[in-house]
Amino acid sequence: MRSLAVALTILMLAVACSKQPEPDNGVETGDDNALVDAVFAAWDLPGSPGCALAVAQHGKLVYSRGYGYANLDHNTPVTPQTVFDVASINKQFMAASLSMLALEGKLSFDDNVRKWLPELPEFERPITLRHMIYHTSGLRDYLGLFPLAGRSHYFPLSHAQILDMMSRQLAPIFPAGEQYKYSNTAYMLLAQVLERASGQSTGDFTQQRIFEPLGMSGSLMYDNYEEIIPHRFTGYDRHEDGEIRMVHNYNFDVPGDGQLYATVEDLLRWDNYLHGIEKPAIHSMMLTEGHLNNGEPLGYAQGIRLSEYRGLRTLGHTGGSWGSNSVLMRFVEPGLSIAIACNDGFSSPYTLALQVADYYLADLLAPQSSDEESGSDQKRADTATEAPSLTSSQLAELTGSFFSPELDAIYRFSMDDGGLVVRIEQEPPFKVIPVADDLFKISFDQQAYSGQQTASLEITRNSSGAIIGFGLSSGTERGIIFEKQVTLFSGKSR
Repeated sequence: MRSLAVALTILMLAVACSKQPEPDNGVETGDDNALVDAVFAAWDLPGSPGCALAVAQHGKLVYSRGYGYANLDHNTPVTPQTVFDVASINKQFMAASLSMLALEGKLSFDDNVRKWLPELPEFERPITLRHMIYHTSGLRDYLGLFPLAGRSHYFPLSHAQILDMMSRQLAPIFPAGEQYKYSNTAYMLLAQVLERASGQSTGDFTQQRIFEPLGMSGSLMYDNYEEIIPHRFTGYDRHEDGEIRMVHNYNFDVPGDGQLYATVEDLLRWDNYLHGIEKPAIHSMMLTEGHLNNGEPLGYAQGIRLSEYRGLRTLGHTGGSWGSNSVLMRFVEPGLSIAIACNDGFSSPYTLALQVADYYLADLLAPQSSDEESGSDQKRADTATEAPSLTSSQLAELTGSFFSPELDAIYRFSMDDGGLVVRIEQEPPFKVIPVADDLFKISFDQQAYSGQQTASLEITRNSSGAIIGFGLSSGTERGIIFEKQVTLFSGKSR
């Protein structure tokens, strides 16, 4: 009887397997177009990451294709229904959500951000929601701050941790409204404003107010790394020798500056809703160009870049994340919209979109201009100063522990084989290289998204010449203060 039962089980499994559907190769739109497909030839290859393309004319989908593979482990092809992390394209969705709340009187773009996030410091010039939407807030970028605090891009983050980090910052990069500086931090904080003003999570709000009404069934805010997402992409990048490597961001599930997962076809559904014939109430707000305090226009609306290509006005935004790049672009007068998403970190969907536009708008585009190469890089004088040669005793002056309240991190300096090294929290030690008098450099490990990060340390001394601290600068994160900890007789520091 047992043998019979086993045989029947095997038979049932065989029948079930025979009835399994064929792998989903997606649904494509439009007749084959060799000229458009040729734009993606570099990815339309066996064993290659790929790209998804969707093109719409006046809101009607006219062409969609997938090239290459969404997952190389399982040879899953990219299709127009592949779900990508479209990263910073999310910024216009965040701005749209806040615009909806503004029209309902639940918040104002002129609100001081501290009205909604009182945990943030009170700077000399208040930062408004408008400053944050238009990237003129001057807030330091959390993507730079956390690695400086000893936490790599693969370290899980939360909205609460980002808010806590920003609550410790002593100063902005510049006074609000004085400059334009693209800010991921601002949009992470805006997501928290959205949640406090609406009483809903960012994911629930956008699902109910945008994705479901527009039929964007392949879209969601990535806010749960345990969630199963059908047709999800896998991200890839390349080593210097061209070898493909996997780049995952599964534990980075904090929507705000990015983390919008969508298909290229869904992006065009959104584009038609926002810019189509029957424009929504938020349209004029979304397309209002930002300005600096001196009146200078930014060329940037609410999560939308205002630009021009070969004589035609364009609206759009790019996105770049862990092993993925994307673009959503609309050519205003001809009503042509293009969405491209690729799971190859080396891809440039923006460039690809212009090549696709060259085909569809050939009769409308002005002649291609040929910008002359300035050669400034080659002609620039070498102003680098010779690095000082410091003795072991001179280097040893910097040994000890230094604490930064802004980063909530301790840097521990010590001598190793005659050289100076620093340990940042639990990270392995990094070499500390002198570059000038009282100026040193650290090169961090390769980060998942931003590549290798470097930082400079400018030493601070007291009136007796003893080192009491240093200022740390990396990118836009300038002048982060570290103070030397005093070692007490018990071995403890303060």
